[in-house]
Amino acid sequence: MSRPLLLALLTSAALVVLPQAALAQQAVLATNGSALTAAPNLVLPSGANQCQARPYIGLDAGQITFLNTNQTSCMWWSTQYGPDGAVIANTYVPRGAGAVTRVRVRSADSPAPLRFAILGSGSGLCCTTKQVSAQVQPAANQVNEFAVNLPAGSGVGDTDGSQYNDILVVVATGPGSLPVSDRGAHGFLFGSTAGQARASFLHPALALGESNTDVGIMDGYEVLLQYDWCGVPMTGSNLRPVAPADPQTACAGQAAGAAPPGTAPTTPTAGGGASPLRLLAALAAVRDGAARLRLACVLTTACSGTVLLRPRGGGAATSAAAPKSYGSARFRIAAKRTSTLRLKLSKAGRSALRRSSRVRAEALVTSGGATSVLKLTLKRG
Repeated sequence: MSRPLLLALLTSAALVVLPQAALAQQAVLATNGSALTAAPNLVLPSGANQCQARPYIGLDAGQITFLNTNQTSCMWWSTQYGPDGAVIANTYVPRGAGAVTRVRVRSADSPAPLRFAILGSGSGLCCTTKQVSAQVQPAANQVNEFAVNLPAGSGVGDTDGSQYNDILVVVATGPGSLPVSDRGAHGFLFGSTAGQARASFLHPALALGESNTDVGIMDGYEVLLQYDWCGVPMTGSNLRPVAPADPQTACAGQAAGAAPPGTAPTTPTAGGGASPLRLLAALAAVRDGAARLRLACVLTTACSGTVLLRPRGGGAATSAAAPKSYGSARFRIAAKRTSTLRLKLSKAGRSALRRSSRVRAEALVTSGGATSVLKLTLKRG
């Protein structure tokens, strides 16, 4: 083969390979962790500071006891299993290179101050603290969302045959309740994992760069922690992915059950749970007598139920009549998918928009026997 022909073929091959390589480095958005629908009801015998006791398997199946830790800080994370025993959710970071950009926790009364950390594990050993966020204070009895920037990933290690796995964990840094749901049945750690949640924990919390292999584990606990990760996935043709330079903006506009900038907050009602839906826009346009609600299902299963639109705060009537309703609609959205719900306005809704181009409203979401409220604004036009 002549040298000019060989150079031409190599140049042609490069023109084919380079676009594929560029495509392989495209960042994607992934959401994992708890669906945040369970109640944060953990009660430990040590009182308000729930890091002072560590769950331990009792001598008999179904038995649980607690060990006194004398610690004021701790780390928790968990894995959830489906009906067939397969993993359906956890806070292990996807294989690839990127960063955790948003975290959500569901809090109870008097929540403890929190940090969020990335623990690294490899060669079957856990754990070393690799990243730690600033301290935050969750508000009580609601789903709290925080923006973070915690570089994290999982993949092939620097030593032949090695790998590493990063885990997002919640860190309690003082007195208060933890975002943990007690499912009420424990001590079956060595039986079937079907339908279980299994928590891991460290007492005390590890400082940045510290390591500890004394990881506790107990079934029956779900850590109410969810996260968004923006990064470049590891594939068979891209074993050494490069993290995006700015993960906070690299995945802008992508939908994976995540909350983009400007998302309206999710607020549980009294006695209710976290909403299975998240508003993708706080403004809902109204055209031809119908409101368009842009929604995302944040669950790992399909979201279904009803949405009742009403004035903000429930819209109590000025007479003995029932509170106003701006209209209602049924919804069904596939797991981790987005959809636009067209909700036909009632006479009261249309009248409110004739008086003002923007109307503060709320959507009462009923799903699976639980209710929650999404705050929004109706916009005429």
